[in-house]
Amino acid sequence: MPFTVWCQHRLVTVCLLMIVSLAFSLSASAGNFQTVTLSLKNASLQKTFKEIEKQTGYSFLYSREDMEQTRNVSLEVRNVNVEAVLNICFEAQPFTYTIVDKVVIIKRKSSAPPITGTIVGPDGAPIPGANIQIKGTNTGTVTDPEGRFSLTAEVGKTLVIRIVGYETQEVKIGSETSLRIVLKISTSLLEEVIVTAGGIRSKRREIGTANTVIKTASLVAGKSVNVAGGLQGKVAGLQINATSGGVNPNYRLILRGQRSLTGNNQALIVLDNVIVPNTVLGNLNPEDVEELVVLNGAGAAALYGSQASNGAIVVTTKKGKKGVTEVKLSHTTTVESVAFFPKLQYAYGAGGSTYGFDVNGKPLFSNLENQSYGPGFDGTKVPLGEPLEDGSQDSAYYSGNKEHNNFWERGITNQTDFSVSSGDDKSTLYLSGQYAGITGTTPKDKYNRAVLRANGTHKMGQHITSVYSIAYTQTRSDLTSQTATIYSQLLNMPQNVDITKYKNWRSNKFANPNGFYNPWYGNPYFTLDNNRSKQRNDYLIGNLEIKYSPLEWLDFTGRQGISARNLSYKSWGGGFNYTTYAEVTSASKTDISAYVNDESGYTTELLTDVFTQIHKSAGDFNFNLIAGAQWRQDQSKFVGNGANGLTIPDLFNVGNSATNPTAYENNYKARQMGIYGDLRIGYKNVLFLHGTGRKDWVSILAPNNRTFFYPSVDLSFIASDAISALKDSRTISYLKLRGGWSKVGQVNLGNSSDFGAYYLQPTFSQANGYPYNNVSGYTVNNTLVSTNLKPEITKGYEVGFDLNMFQDRIISTVTWYSTKTDNQTVNTSVSNATGFSSYRVNTGQTTSRGLEVTVHVTPIKTNDFELTVGGNYTHLDNKVNNISADLPRLTLSSYTSGTGSYAVAGQPFPVIMGKDYSRDKDGHVIVDRLTGTPYLDDTIKILGNAVAKDRLSLDLSVRYKHFRLSALLEYRGGYMVYNNMGSELDWAGTGYRTAAFNRTRFVFPNSVYEDPSHPGTYIKNTNITVRDGNGNSAFWTNDENRTVASNYVTSGDFWKLREVSLSYDIPSSLLSKTRVIKNATFSLQGRNLFIWLAKSNYYTDPEYSDSGNDSNGIGLTGLGQSPPSRFYGAALSLTF
Repeated sequence: MPFTVWCQHRLVTVCLLMIVSLAFSLSASAGNFQTVTLSLKNASLQKTFKEIEKQTGYSFLYSREDMEQTRNVSLEVRNVNVEAVLNICFEAQPFTYTIVDKVVIIKRKSSAPPITGTIVGPDGAPIPGANIQIKGTNTGTVTDPEGRFSLTAEVGKTLVIRIVGYETQEVKIGSETSLRIVLKISTSLLEEVIVTAGGIRSKRREIGTANTVIKTASLVAGKSVNVAGGLQGKVAGLQINATSGGVNPNYRLILRGQRSLTGNNQALIVLDNVIVPNTVLGNLNPEDVEELVVLNGAGAAALYGSQASNGAIVVTTKKGKKGVTEVKLSHTTTVESVAFFPKLQYAYGAGGSTYGFDVNGKPLFSNLENQSYGPGFDGTKVPLGEPLEDGSQDSAYYSGNKEHNNFWERGITNQTDFSVSSGDDKSTLYLSGQYAGITGTTPKDKYNRAVLRANGTHKMGQHITSVYSIAYTQTRSDLTSQTATIYSQLLNMPQNVDITKYKNWRSNKFANPNGFYNPWYGNPYFTLDNNRSKQRNDYLIGNLEIKYSPLEWLDFTGRQGISARNLSYKSWGGGFNYTTYAEVTSASKTDISAYVNDESGYTTELLTDVFTQIHKSAGDFNFNLIAGAQWRQDQSKFVGNGANGLTIPDLFNVGNSATNPTAYENNYKARQMGIYGDLRIGYKNVLFLHGTGRKDWVSILAPNNRTFFYPSVDLSFIASDAISALKDSRTISYLKLRGGWSKVGQVNLGNSSDFGAYYLQPTFSQANGYPYNNVSGYTVNNTLVSTNLKPEITKGYEVGFDLNMFQDRIISTVTWYSTKTDNQTVNTSVSNATGFSSYRVNTGQTTSRGLEVTVHVTPIKTNDFELTVGGNYTHLDNKVNNISADLPRLTLSSYTSGTGSYAVAGQPFPVIMGKDYSRDKDGHVIVDRLTGTPYLDDTIKILGNAVAKDRLSLDLSVRYKHFRLSALLEYRGGYMVYNNMGSELDWAGTGYRTAAFNRTRFVFPNSVYEDPSHPGTYIKNTNITVRDGNGNSAFWTNDENRTVASNYVTSGDFWKLREVSLSYDIPSSLLSKTRVIKNATFSLQGRNLFIWLAKSNYYTDPEYSDSGNDSNGIGLTGLGQSPPSRFYGAALSLTF
């Protein structure tokens, strides 16, 4: 609580400093009004205007015919403000004026009340400089820096609003005299300028590779706290998996499949031209994002280096806008609840064959047993556990219920955002702050995030421009460290036990470990409270860019970026000493030893760029050349210690131990330098040839291999502008043909924490059992590294087209791509006689091919109503071509049983492998013809492809007057997942499978047995049953079921309702009464509201990964993730 108060006070203080800074900025800007000195007698207004133009740089917009009706003026002023002089000029004249950005607009006076209004964009931001004209006349005006206008026009007339970058809109004047007009961003994609690699701005027509632009409105529609969550399902070719649940879930972002067998396959994240780790997306305020560009291919590698070999996501934050001053305040409250629980049985309770049988041959009930293989529920009251020392007895009614589900709570997220934006001719400024407090579905799990940001631009004279951005983020979490254990304890509770009554284990004698009924699986509430972890993260990300433009066609740019993270982590578990009575009555209850672990560290990245840009035209050709150099340094340090057997209760300190503590320290540093070139040649603005080349030097490779070169080339042809038949077509409004080829290297060593530093050198660590008797002992690692290790090389091409039809009512993009990655870095096995167990070498090849399609159709589009439907589709064929002769398969991630995710030569990448039953040539399971028990095949087999081959997203956008509705539905299919939870459920007897045959003997499905008269041939099994379909020591708990991975491999196919949002813009006629609030929007939104899984998947969300966020061993789920959640809430946004 003290920390939260401190954090909030700090936020308030900083926000006040922001406001004070802004006030100084605005007052300085206001002081820049220019003055004039005039001495004129009986002069015309035209002559007066010319004198003012000479002295101030102001310009005047008027009709010559109107000036003929004006009177001459006489002026004698010295150092007088321009506006004061104009007031004198227009005194007693039939005209008045307005000033917009140093342009004085002359207009007629009118006795009729004027039409006033505000022009804003889709995000509610005012649009200055918009031209407003009465249709069919020359009468008009221009919006001021606040987007406001005033114009005299009769009822029934039509206003036409135009401005570059937005669609022209017509508004008929009614009885309302105060208007709020929302302009749509122009869908003329050809002329749209987007930020691409290196922060370079390019027109869409010039780009020959696939890219997707996501604007703020789309990113924040569902109000996801995490930017990655707001991106899910919105980009063709980009697969985003929430690999875990909880208050701060992890996301894995993969563009166009996995390329590297063992290395990093995630897309590069670039924030304001600074390369940042994937985790930063979870710490970035989505409201700060101006634009997010997804570069699907490797084209960004030239400017960002080999880190961009997997594609890049380029995030640009807001910098403020010229002529616009606004303050925004918003608050969002979101509720989280569990969306999907494992499918369980609710017919049988505790007990099993171990405890004997009744007269009907049914297993007996046990008051101690965690396994639910007892008799069917009958509603009677039964004891739970042994009587306590005071003679009291816990009990429950013997009937199934779903109280287990109530262990998981409703989470609440409260997020408050604040921003100030301003700008003038010389500078822009954007300041923002955010505080988000989150509680999760796991009881007592908490997370909070505070973000402060300052961005801006500044012109220094005529030739120098600076751009800066700096953001500080702090996150704090308080979580249980035993999610998997808690989940296991819940699943091993018979369904008649109400877990929620054991919440207060300190005061409830039946909930206390001494009195808890189950001697083998503890009270999950005790486990939750007794095993905690706290983590602190502080992020600082900044960038400063200076651009010098001595000539119109020449720029010199220098950038310095920093991305730093400081962290500390502490986990602990409290001890517990059982009473003698508890230990005697339940032999499995043994004392719990207290422990503590402390870790801290930092990572720092410095990124320096220097480049020059030349842009020239010669006849029908235009040229844009970029040449530059980049220097990057990564450094990290981590230290930690731990101790077990703490002696003083509740003192979680390493010094509070009777045993030797453990300790470690790791230090890493790596550098990369590169020089690069980027040339784009345009011909008649319809044909564009683009080529890049980069040469890198990396410190983590051997000197003879640390230099490598990689080029790329792409071509864009605007057929709709170049071909006459298409240019005049009423059907095709835009057609671009494009294609590209690239080659890029990636050094596959290490991870995001150690950067691959020292991986080519033998490293030593403290040997097991040392230090011993005050003597240290060290051992070398077990991996031998090839002295000729080289980067992995990916070559790829793509072709596609962008097609708009019927005046952009249909917008589509289609891309086909193919990549091949050689020189895979893998560990092969070597003889232990060498002193090592593995040999790291370049070998192996993968390919990735696919189709990316995006289509949106707008069948209805009027001033009051607009409907857009569409979506995107991705097909992926990811394959391992070969590895090495002595390594036909490579373990990516596996359990102790051998079941796991593997790379296998000639197979999709990756595949799930594990044990299966013996089968005949037609796939039938072979069973013992006497017992009906299936035979096990002890070899590890391929059980399915682990990555979705097909992904489809369908989206909807509806606007009706002040209402906006959007929705997003996503499908993934064509793959399998292994559910490690399944084995636990079958062991516990709570799993749905275990009651599928009503706990009786059954014929194993799809089975055959060998014909004794004709060995090698098989007879379909219709009557030979598994002998024991019940019991806690029979089929469901034995090896012939639980060790067979194929029993728990299910389809990963799913549909998810990713997002639904309904918003309402409060009319300006109501807001005008406040005189303070410019815009106000209220919205309702939901995310992941519903999930529909394949019928075979009884377990959990297939997006989850038991292997973690950075492992390529996908397709495995388990107990380490809380159940998948849905989110729903409301938001209010105000603009002042």
